[in-house]
Amino acid sequence: MVQAKQLALGSLVKVDHDADTVFTTVGLTRTITPPGRSRVNVDGTVLADTLKTYEPGVEDFSEFSFMQLWHPNDTNHELIDTLFGAKTKVNWQVLYGASPVSTDQFAGYCSQLGNETLEIDGVISRVVTVQRTGAITRS
Repeated sequence: MVQAKQLALGSLVKVDHDADTVFTTVGLTRTITPPGRSRVNVDGTVLADTLKTYEPGVEDFSEFSFMQLWHPNDTNHELIDTLFGAKTKVNWQVLYGASPVSTDQFAGYCSQLGNETLEIDGVISRVVTVQRTGAITRS
C-alpha cells in the first residue's frame, strides 16, 4: 500500500507562556525542527559475553528550533524575548500540518535567540532554540 506524502504546510509552534493551559501561536515560522529522541546506551557487558552489549538508559536531552520571520514590535514575537530573558520553563507544542493533525507537547526553555538576518530584498528572520526539559507527549 502506497502512503501519501505528508506536507509540512500548516505546521505551527505554540507556547503556554503563563501556565494557564492556553497556548499562543508563535506566528510566522518558516522552518521547524522538532526535538529528536535518543537514549543513552548503558554498557551491560559481562565477563561471559563475547560481544559488547548495551541496555537502554535514560532518554537524552534534545533541542527544538524554528526559524521565525521576526517583527520586533509584535506582541507574540516579543513574548519569545521575554521567555529568554526570564529563563522560564514553559510548555511548547509543535502541531504537524498533516491531516489528521498530530501534536507534540513538551516542557522547555528558550536557550538561544539566533542572530537576526537582514538581507536586501529579504525579511527579518531569526532562529529560536528551545532546550527540552520534559518528556514528549504526542496526541
